[in-house]
Amino acid sequence: MQKKQLGYLLIPLLACIWGSSFILMKRGMFTTDGEVVFSAAQVASIRIFIASVVFLPLLPKLLGQLKRKSDLFFFAIVGLGGNLIPAFLFTYAEQTLDSGIAGIMNSFTPIFTIIVGVLLFQTKINSQQIIGTLIGFSGISWLIMLSSPVNGNFQLAPAMAILLATLLYGFSLNTIKHKLAQYNPIQIATGGFSMAFIPAAFCFFFFDTPRVFDQNNDALESFSYVLILGLVGTAFAVILFNRIIAQTTALAASTVTYFIPIIAVAIGVYNGESFVWQQLLAMLVIITGVLLVNLKGRKSNK
Repeated sequence: MQKKQLGYLLIPLLACIWGSSFILMKRGMFTTDGEVVFSAAQVASIRIFIASVVFLPLLPKLLGQLKRKSDLFFFAIVGLGGNLIPAFLFTYAEQTLDSGIAGIMNSFTPIFTIIVGVLLFQTKINSQQIIGTLIGFSGISWLIMLSSPVNGNFQLAPAMAILLATLLYGFSLNTIKHKLAQYNPIQIATGGFSMAFIPAAFCFFFFDTPRVFDQNNDALESFSYVLILGLVGTAFAVILFNRIIAQTTALAASTVTYFIPIIAVAIGVYNGESFVWQQLLAMLVIITGVLLVNLKGRKSNK
């Protein structure tokens, strides 16, 4: 029971880390004056390349502890679907969307976690979890409606990119919980990022990332933001997230994305993005949904 309680306590910490990731992506692509430094694809490839380099030395040990060869396929789902592809989708979206909006839309993850879990993994959920998820979803939708008219940047293509990313997160989350539960969080992160290493390295050079360091005076500053994003917002955060999944449930872990909008919007306001008082009420609705999902989840997992 203590491990479960610790898992729930780690959710706000992870929300703070991931909530700040959206502004780090933005700072990696643009200066404070809006000048382009790295492209969306370059930021995504740097981010995943850095994170994968962290875990690559642990790969030989993981291969020696591999339970089944088929687990490599599930590690690929986590590495590509849960990390690499969403990284590109989010930076693409943040070329035009504010970081706060991106953080808000990331909260569609629990919806897709439920859908994928029920359809593909026979996950059992109860009425209170469904109600809590719907309440959280309504709060997210309200935040989107409030935020898009204010900044005028809400566009369909970037929004669809984020929705696709959250769908992939749903697949990855359920894969970790149902197919890789026999591995510890570091092993899962090692397997996933090792699978993403070669594609990330290819993209790093394919998009001519090294050239930016030679030709742009702001490259080092922007790179520092992406470095933090790769080490803390990706490598460390994924270990933390995998631990939460192991100690709670896939659905409960996914509700971290309900807290992310609160952090993302707050950081956005600090950096000059607009805020209206109704957004605070919408955030309270989101928290109510989170409590319903997690409190019932804890009872059902005793």
